[in-house]
Amino acid sequence: MAIKFLAVTFFFALVIILPVNVHYLDYSFPPGGPLRALGYSSSTDSSLTLDPHRDSWDDFAITGNESNALYPSSLLWMDLVFTYFFTILAMYLLVTTTQKIIRVRQEYLASQTTVTDRTIRLSGIPLELRNEEKIKKTIENLEIGKVESVILCRDWKELDDMVAQRLVFLRKLEEAWTVHLGHSRTQSTQTSRQRAQSRAADRQDVPLLHDEDDADQTHVMPYGRDRPKTRIWHGFLGLQSRRVNAIDYFEERLRRLDEQIRNTRMKEFKAMPLAFVTMDSVAACQMAVQATMDPTPMQLLANPAPAPSDVVWQNTYVTRSSRITRAWSVTLIILVLTVFWTALLVPIAGLVSLRSICSVWPQLAFALDSNPISQSLVATGLPTALISLLTVLVPFLYYWLSTQQGMLSQGEVEMSLISKNFFFTFFNLFVLFTIFGTASISYSKVNDTLAGASKDASEIARKLATSLQDLDYFYINLIILQALGLFPF
Repeated sequence: MAIKFLAVTFFFALVIILPVNVHYLDYSFPPGGPLRALGYSSSTDSSLTLDPHRDSWDDFAITGNESNALYPSSLLWMDLVFTYFFTILAMYLLVTTTQKIIRVRQEYLASQTTVTDRTIRLSGIPLELRNEEKIKKTIENLEIGKVESVILCRDWKELDDMVAQRLVFLRKLEEAWTVHLGHSRTQSTQTSRQRAQSRAADRQDVPLLHDEDDADQTHVMPYGRDRPKTRIWHGFLGLQSRRVNAIDYFEERLRRLDEQIRNTRMKEFKAMPLAFVTMDSVAACQMAVQATMDPTPMQLLANPAPAPSDVVWQNTYVTRSSRITRAWSVTLIILVLTVFWTALLVPIAGLVSLRSICSVWPQLAFALDSNPISQSLVATGLPTALISLLTVLVPFLYYWLSTQQGMLSQGEVEMSLISKNFFFTFFNLFVLFTIFGTASISYSKVNDTLAGASKDASEIARKLATSLQDLDYFYINLIILQALGLFPF
């Protein structure tokens, strides 16, 4: 849709609007053209004046010492017509694209018959309904379909901790066996090589290939070498230690953990207000998602369930109050990081202008002024590289913060990451960097913007768009680097 809209607008702008403006408007004036005459004064071109007798759009003219460009009022209809034309075109493309997306979505949903597509995630289950049979009966009473299965989430933290600890000991046991077998294989290979060399010294007609018996001997691993050791701590406050056989120690720990896990699975865990309900059809699942199962707010909320591999099972037994606390805590951390990025962008934005560099380091500014290549690298290349480095590293931090919010699926974590990264890219790298970059070039522009913003809020957007002209080289370099250097081929 965007490509179609840009193609149509570019065609009419190139064929009709641009030739008319080039013919009637004198672009030798400073940026802004005839709009400078609408109450704006130019400090760089004193010859730009407005005829005081022409105070309306009719027969509007701009006079200069060397040229006289007249924009007749008979062509003002072009701006109005094309404004409405582009608006109607955008609305038409939005409507047609939305209808196409809805049709494709319905066709996709109709073709899906997997268990995930027939499963809903039921949250906010009241205490009296935290039972598989009661949940099944409650949903079937809605008469939207039959329930095939109900999985009620429980507080499996104790069991999950044991399984995680078992995985740690399993990895250590694998590492110990790898070290032991690796040493044995090396010793076996060296022994076979020495035996072959001694036989070759006794006989001159040694075959190129070993005999079958010799080949078998190369796979024999002598166990005369000591097994790897590990240090364990014991005694009062774990201050005493001794070294034991690592393989035997980790095997014994795994055996005990397996026994504890089997005993723990026999326990009755506390039921949580979350369940996954599988319906008998996709249509029944969609109706369950759209139905209001309970008039009480935040109770029996049905949503499409993620795939089992997409569920963050460690967060299924996190309480709602804890999840809300985590979300607000992460939000406060994002606000603190925003202030930190703002302080970090001030010196980076100062590199755009030699004036700001001169105020901090005059010798460097004079050296850059005498060397155009170095000036270009510092004023355009260095800020672009630093900003690109931030755009690469910051998402990793935001991803970790998103995982700490207690979201129930990996898809929700990724969507949270996208929103945080968009806020960082738009607000910090675009709005703030543009403001600070403009401030480093001309502090008077910032004062004018703040003065105008106190009277008209739209003055901020207008001044911000105007200041982008001063940072055009930086944004061109940034776009090229992002598109070519950091594009995930």
